[in-house]
Amino acid sequence: MVPAAIVLSHAEQLDRLGRVCPPALPAAVIAGDPCYDRMRASRHRRREYRGALGVRPDQKLIVLTSTWGSGSLLERALELPARLVADLPMDEYRVVAAIHPNVWAQHGALEVRRWRAALIAADLVVRDHGSVGVYGAALDRPVLLAAGEPTEVDPAGSTARLLRLAPVLEPAYPLRRQVDDAIGGHIPGRYAELAAGTFALPGESLTTLRSLLYGLLGLPEPPGPARVASIDPPEPEGRAPTAMLVSTQVRAQAAGGDPVVEMARFPAAADRPWLAEPSGADVHLAVDVTESDLGLLESADVLLRRSPTLGFPAREWTASALADFPGCRVAADVTTAGRCALRLRGGPAVEVHQAHQVHQDGGPAGREEPVAMEVLASVVYAWVVGGRSLDALARGVDVRLGARYTRVMATAPRW
Repeated sequence: MVPAAIVLSHAEQLDRLGRVCPPALPAAVIAGDPCYDRMRASRHRRREYRGALGVRPDQKLIVLTSTWGSGSLLERALELPARLVADLPMDEYRVVAAIHPNVWAQHGALEVRRWRAALIAADLVVRDHGSVGVYGAALDRPVLLAAGEPTEVDPAGSTARLLRLAPVLEPAYPLRRQVDDAIGGHIPGRYAELAAGTFALPGESLTTLRSLLYGLLGLPEPPGPARVASIDPPEPEGRAPTAMLVSTQVRAQAAGGDPVVEMARFPAAADRPWLAEPSGADVHLAVDVTESDLGLLESADVLLRRSPTLGFPAREWTASALADFPGCRVAADVTTAGRCALRLRGGPAVEVHQAHQVHQDGGPAGREEPVAMEVLASVVYAWVVGGRSLDALARGVDVRLGARYTRVMATAPRW
């Protein structure tokens, strides 16, 4: 039985349909792709979607996509999501996973909803042979191929063409360098021919489909055009890490200026033996007191309290935390906006705050977001472990966290 209508997204699919089932050709209707049209109609909301995903303007958003089956990213490179999170500093990158719902059957309930908004917001799409990667390429996003099984797709289709076109992510080499090279080396319009050969009638798919469906039902179409709605903002799942590996390095500035504390943070739950620290860098473990892994709490160099506890003020909590966890060097309370009150083991209690912020070129920061208060605790730790005096912190020290700079000062605590 031949159906009344077979909807195709592009004329090139007619040839393939004709090879597989010639009697079906009279029922073929080229109608474009309404999903692609909605993404195109939502491009003006890119900054909104990035904000909904917690991505700042100075951060890069990496979107991982995986279909299901033996050739999928989660089958071929199951460790890749953790490796990316481990290799990419959390203050400079955000990683989002868009997973095919059928993965639930094999890998559990893992899905980030509204993947279309994530693709629009993305700086890079890391993909397999699933269709989501094709949408990302059609939106002119840089694409890296992390897995894929050519035998599972039509060799004449757009997915197979993208498998041949996209650069390959090499797991044996540093991932951050490959990510940055893919973003920086992307040539706009690289996949324009692929998009044009995949999605016909851009912007007109809903109009075509509405006419087709009402015609099949024998009903008159509603008056007025079929309007393409933009996509709702994404609703990310998950939470901020409660344990972080913090790499710090104190560098002297040119011309005898004050030293700069350079920092990078990584989720501590991700194992990263493949990442070599820069020469001279110190790595410590900063853990929120709500962390459920007792081993991480007992190994913490810096303990953080980011949520207040009724009847347990910072002065008492910091003393209690150092007593409860003898391996901890710094206990820091960051429950008050703009303040980081901390206590050093065998040393004084201090309060640390940001004096001002500057751009990378040294100019005023304007409306840039401040760094998280918990970062300041790691600054103090790095400063003290390096044998430097707290008196110098009272005068102020410059801190670089990714692309952001700030100046940190220490004063007596106000508790």
